[in-house]
Amino acid sequence: MSLRAVVAGLRPSHALKNVPVGAALLFGGRLGDAEAVRATAATFVAFCLTAGAGYLVNDVVDREDDRRHPVRARRPVASGALLPRAALGAAALLGSAGLGFAALAAPWAATAALLAYVGVTLGYTLGLRRLPGVGPVLVAGGFVLRVVAGAGAARVAPSPWLIGLMFVLALALAVAKKEAEVRRTEPSVPRRLRRATDVLLLASGLGYLAYTVSPDTVALHGTRALAWTSIPVAAALVRFRGRLRADAAGAGPAELVARDPVLLGSGLLWLAACAALL
Repeated sequence: MSLRAVVAGLRPSHALKNVPVGAALLFGGRLGDAEAVRATAATFVAFCLTAGAGYLVNDVVDREDDRRHPVRARRPVASGALLPRAALGAAALLGSAGLGFAALAAPWAATAALLAYVGVTLGYTLGLRRLPGVGPVLVAGGFVLRVVAGAGAARVAPSPWLIGLMFVLALALAVAKKEAEVRRTEPSVPRRLRRATDVLLLASGLGYLAYTVSPDTVALHGTRALAWTSIPVAAALVRFRGRLRADAAGAGPAELVARDPVLLGSGLLWLAACAALL
């Protein structure tokens, strides 16, 4: 079993998907709490391990379809660089390590959310994604569970605002991924699909702005200046939309973000601004 093939199968760029674990730490006012920071970091690592295990299982299940795909055919299992049995063995090892690490280093609420995430991921991979409309909802649910796990790690109550925003944004990214796949295989993308992506991205931006100026948020953080952080958020959403429509290769949202310095810079600017204000 090639270590390089296993690492590639973990999709390192997709570690960005686990960043929402830190949302409660940031917006819950716990950045100055060393224990909350430690537990959140541990939960992030646990999600990276278990999510990577999930990608390996997904690649084994989808290997025949992936071999007919111009991009996914390069994945280790589909290309033959990693045998299915070896991939499943690595997935079992990494998944167990992630759950065990969470149980030892994170509060029980974070571990419970991680277990729920594993269940959602396996359900998605093993067939639920094929039900009409279910796939994007399961993907969005996985992101919501990251936020819930982070709240458990930071020992703060999960914010309905953050959960709602995360669900809408994740749903937007799931629909955007579908749009990218259609763009790669079809001469044109149905207008309703493009419109759904646009509406969800707009709702994400407006929802975040509404959160920053809501009375509860202002009262919690003692400032209205958080609204200014909606500027890099809006810039990132506009940039993402443009890159999505310009990419004929059909790259997924995670790949688009990971390889675009403007999107990464917008994210870092937003994070720095939030940290400074909170």
